[in-house]
Amino acid sequence: MLDIVVAKLLYLLKNVIPVLVIAIVIANILSEFGVIRRISFIFKPLIRFANLSEESALAVVTYLASGSAAMAMLAGFREQRVISERETVIAAFVSSFFSFVNHLFVYFIPVVIPLLGLTAGMLYITARLFVSMCVTATAVIAGHFLLSGEVRARVNNKTEANERTPEEKIRAGLKQAWNVLKKILPRLVVVYVITALLNAYGFFEPLKEIHVGGFPGEASAIIAVGLADTTSAFALAGSMLAEGMLTPVEAVSALLLTSIVTMSVVLVRHSLPGRIAYFGVKLGFKIAVLSALLNVTYTIVALALLLYLT
Repeated sequence: MLDIVVAKLLYLLKNVIPVLVIAIVIANILSEFGVIRRISFIFKPLIRFANLSEESALAVVTYLASGSAAMAMLAGFREQRVISERETVIAAFVSSFFSFVNHLFVYFIPVVIPLLGLTAGMLYITARLFVSMCVTATAVIAGHFLLSGEVRARVNNKTEANERTPEEKIRAGLKQAWNVLKKILPRLVVVYVITALLNAYGFFEPLKEIHVGGFPGEASAIIAVGLADTTSAFALAGSMLAEGMLTPVEAVSALLLTSIVTMSVVLVRHSLPGRIAYFGVKLGFKIAVLSALLNVTYTIVALALLLYLT
């Protein structure tokens, strides 16, 4: 048993942890330097087509840097009656792609790819990109037709100068990276070691007889872990890939299925409380439920396309 644990720890130290640490540190430092915010000009034509006001546009683009700040900004404009409830809902969903871009740099690239490997990681990111683009496209089209007659307010968008020195930004980035790593690394080691031991002692053999919608039995373990913690599900899928128990397509399919199955848990545990906190009970409930429905719908489409095309 000891040799299995040592072998898995050596594998992690050599192939996964160095890439994970470097990627997370770089991502957080770049975020502190405002690199993500500086690419916002690319999306202005999209926002104009959606007929969003300058206020909503400012909030949507802010999702590139911070989802919490963007929601607070959007909620503030709604409270001031600067934007309508309809525009608030549409802006919240137009932001789906912008939120994806943020997560791409702070989570998908530095966390998902090191855990799943390049092939499975890129496959999963492509699927999530598809989902976010579909949600945003739906909202943009809705805004184009539903917001065309609304009065546009004006806002003086001035970016406050960031007076921090480069050294302070680097320190802040390193601090954020440490906060992320101290949560991920212990779970990563535990999940990889336990998976290796369970696989060595034949624990997953009975699962091969259980098939969820035609997926390999091992997918049920990923779904079960995903109900408790998303990152642990990625770690388990990556471990199974490393053990040769799943193909990249099977692993990504299982993770997409996990996101569908766990959507109700995510809704109750995270989305609903968060949206209600920012937008109030009525509007917050509407945004959270519609978001869950859209994400589940397009994730099902992404999963179906993945299985059909491969």
